[in-house]
Amino acid sequence: MEQMNLISPEIMAEISDGNSTKLPDNTRKMLQVLASLNTPKELLASLLEVAEFSLHHVRYLAGPLVIHRSPWSDTIPQWLKFACIQDRLELIFTEYEQDQVGVSSTATEVLTLKV
Repeated sequence: MEQMNLISPEIMAEISDGNSTKLPDNTRKMLQVLASLNTPKELLASLLEVAEFSLHHVRYLAGPLVIHRSPWSDTIPQWLKFACIQDRLELIFTEYEQDQVGVSSTATEVLTLKV
């Protein structure tokens, strides 16, 4: 019995091409759209892992948001928490393009920490 391949030969050639080590633009856009739809960060991190991003980036995206305990911490809007995930993803893409792994956080995360 012959195995059926659902992926076109052109796409398979692109995937198996050892010279292409960068993430395709359409994949990056798809992840950005998913992040804008408030997709759980754990799912986005799983997709980064499938795309063979560094373990540091995967853990950073899936990791908890650090929120300072203060009388105002309950007033952090949900959209700001989702914005943190979107900004983390952008930082990861920037570092990925530059072949580096940083140790900084995003400005949005700093905002949630200060509230």
